[in-house]
Amino acid sequence: MPEIVVYATDLHGEIHAYERLFEVGAGKNVKAVILGGDITPFLTAVGDIALYQREFLEYYFIPKIKDFKKKAGKEIFVMMGNDDLRINEDVLQKAAKKGMFKLINQHAHKLGSKFIAGYSYVNETPFLLKDWEKPDDKMKKDLNALAKKSDPKRTIYSTHAPPLGTGLDVIFSGTHVGSSAIRDFILKHQPYLTLHGHIHESYQMSGNWREALGKTICVNPGKHNILVFDLNDLKTMEITGI
Repeated sequence: MPEIVVYATDLHGEIHAYERLFEVGAGKNVKAVILGGDITPFLTAVGDIALYQREFLEYYFIPKIKDFKKKAGKEIFVMMGNDDLRINEDVLQKAAKKGMFKLINQHAHKLGSKFIAGYSYVNETPFLLKDWEKPDDKMKKDLNALAKKSDPKRTIYSTHAPPLGTGLDVIFSGTHVGSSAIRDFILKHQPYLTLHGHIHESYQMSGNWREALGKTICVNPGKHNILVFDLNDLKTMEITGI
């Protein structure tokens, strides 16, 4: 029997995107839903941005997941991204302790016959928010530590940043802005699968939402797509629009 996994990233608090995600996530044979970061609204609200994101988590995100889990009974894995203010991480931690979902940033959890592990940090950007930024040399140390928490060959890694120099990290100017640390990690450990986000327009610019680095399939579905794949047969993976 297929074990379907549904992945989305960079939803940025868009209600219609969440509704579509959980509609797909409730489908037959779906085992798990993975949220790959940037889960809260963009940092464009007037006033207290931290409070704005916190209220989204408390009054929409957490209740929505609670309702979805009650009705659909799927596993849910969550991580923050570089646009999610870290001061609100405690909201997610409290919900995770209640069993609503599992937090995957720098942690590994069982997912069927495989593992799922996450990494929220991105390489340095020109943006003002630095909660989830690190230089590539420090990211490299974190990723090597994460590799010790499960067998990489049997692990799906959700790293918010994509690997450098691929079709998954291209911005509107045509420049590659991904992480060299993530690329090196993938080439060194050859994980079962890697999932990425952060660069919304990369699929639009390069035409590629999946690419191989060695034997590892790497995917960045972009901001407005949902990735659907069989945990045991990556040849069947596809993306569907939000």
